[in-house]
Amino acid sequence: MSKSDTARKGLGTMKRYIFVLAFAVVSVCTTAKTATAQEILLEGPLAGAPAVRKLVQYREKRFSVGPQFGYTMLNEYMHNFMLGAKLDFNIFEWLSVGAVGYYVVNAPTKLTTHISNSEDIAGDATTPADSNFPSYTGAANFEEQVSHMKGMYLAQIGLIPLRGKLALFEKLFLAIDGRIFLGGGIVHYEEREFCSRGSGDSCGSMNLDGSGSVVRESRITGTFTFGIGFTAYFNEWIGLNFEYRLAPFKWNAGGTDEAGQAGTEWELIEEDGVVFWDPVKKGSGDYPDGNISEADRKWNSNQSIAIGVIFHFPLEPTIAK
Repeated sequence: MSKSDTARKGLGTMKRYIFVLAFAVVSVCTTAKTATAQEILLEGPLAGAPAVRKLVQYREKRFSVGPQFGYTMLNEYMHNFMLGAKLDFNIFEWLSVGAVGYYVVNAPTKLTTHISNSEDIAGDATTPADSNFPSYTGAANFEEQVSHMKGMYLAQIGLIPLRGKLALFEKLFLAIDGRIFLGGGIVHYEEREFCSRGSGDSCGSMNLDGSGSVVRESRITGTFTFGIGFTAYFNEWIGLNFEYRLAPFKWNAGGTDEAGQAGTEWELIEEDGVVFWDPVKKGSGDYPDGNISEADRKWNSNQSIAIGVIFHFPLEPTIAK
């Protein structure tokens, strides 16, 4: 090995040693500074001091009340616009008990509107057929056939584990908190009346030819509720809240015949030049069972979002020491 190669090898080794030594020095200095800072915190004038002083307690020992505006999600047949109010008593900054109530205004979805406007090949409004009655009551009756939510009234316990500040464009600073809630209550809705077709051509007040009228009955059912929410405080007594909620319950959303096990099929039959649908037994099931009943109800997750304004009373919050 030449002297030049040996020199280059030694220089490379020396560079590695210098790099390792520099890294060690930096590490030691950093550790020393950290230790010194910790000693100041432990032994200086801030030793034993709380993490926050003069904390504004927006919730503790205060009532929170305000209007709420909501909307249910994933609606099949009817949109549900919720108008209501919320009342909470905040026992601690992290715990509250309260209630929320909504009155619901309904509007048909595109699906319901499409079915209600459906026409046969002659241009007339569609009517039930022997194969789909009593599930279908005709275009003129469909909007009345489907269920309508009318109200939701709930009690709940809230836990507020999150608290902080929100900065907007480094100019506007808002206090915010995040909460989870759990509770229960009732849902008020209108559902198609129960009826049985039997062997006839009618089911309750509705006839196979589309004549008659669909009757909805007012019903109340229990539910449990849970969800998450956030509140942003504009000052010490007013804020804006947002909530996502689930309040599941069972209902027959479409007013259709859903009960029974598969077993009947409809075949297109032609006799003497007349074509018609004929039910043919293919198994041991009894679907459709020809009834509109409690057995036709299915679970609805009843997801909703809501936004509202919250007012806190007394107007002056508690200030921590």
